[in-house]
Amino acid sequence: MAITLKDIAKKAGVSESTVSRVLNGIPKASSETRDKILKIAKELGYYPNDVARSLAKQKTHIIGLIVSDIANPYFASVIGGVEEVASLKGYSLIISATGGKEKEELKYIKILKEKKVDGIVFMSGRMPDSCEKALVESEIPTVVVSRKVKSFLPSIHIDNIGESYKAVEYLIKLGHRRIAMISGPCIDKESGYHRLLGYKNALADYDLPFEEELVQEGDFKMDSGRKAMENLLSLKKLPTAVFAASDAMGVGAIKAIKKAGLRVPEDISVIGFDNSIISLACDPELTTIGQPVKDLGRTAMEMLYKIIQGEELERRTIYLPCELIIRGSTKSLG
Repeated sequence: MAITLKDIAKKAGVSESTVSRVLNGIPKASSETRDKILKIAKELGYYPNDVARSLAKQKTHIIGLIVSDIANPYFASVIGGVEEVASLKGYSLIISATGGKEKEELKYIKILKEKKVDGIVFMSGRMPDSCEKALVESEIPTVVVSRKVKSFLPSIHIDNIGESYKAVEYLIKLGHRRIAMISGPCIDKESGYHRLLGYKNALADYDLPFEEELVQEGDFKMDSGRKAMENLLSLKKLPTAVFAASDAMGVGAIKAIKKAGLRVPEDISVIGFDNSIISLACDPELTTIGQPVKDLGRTAMEMLYKIIQGEELERRTIYLPCELIIRGSTKSLG
């Protein structure tokens, strides 16, 4: 006799809808309830992919992407990775650009729910509590890219603290001691604040002083990098190296250095973060921390597909490694 959701619900002491959500990987039940349901389902010989098959006819085969800025090379590359896997799995994408505005993010979560998308990849500029709450309550399978979550929504990241530490440590090992940073917005707790924290940690571990005047805050865009570098060039004692928290800001810094009549890397070394196409479009080419950007998108979609199919995720939080890519914008002081 075939095991039904009703059988599992009765034994677990929960509703059939709760069982359905858990077996489809929808993050709403507590971890205790989830573990109990999965254990009972296994004991009874009922597996999540049975649920996926039974619901197959109700699928729209559409995935919603919520993103800050599709013109940004970082987001464009992540989207490319999502699209690559989605296409192979037979899914189409609806891309919603929010400008990083909370009101717009909430609007698009509502719209995607109304369109009955099969899943959502959320990779906007921040993760406001209101948006996380709306995603959880929507009961739509969701994977979050590069945003910390308080719930148990699945997410995929890079180690911004550790990778920024790697960039600054590389400059220190080249002999630099007066190292400036052009940070992202510190309100951005993942890419902004955590990259600044990696910078501070590296200085501390190598017994170098942290100087407030050597840190300028940007917005990850080129013009903010140029303006930040102009401020650094106004200091009485110039830095010998600059760590920019994005390639775009690093290229902006190089432009400001050259405009001031100085040379890169002979007078000031510059290292960026991302390995976006712009890092190859400047002279000299930019040394950078290369994010596995397309892999972030691929992995997010692979995770989402497993949830939609009712498969159990091995890990709900994944970190992908970055790579130090050495080019012509940095040099040893030795």
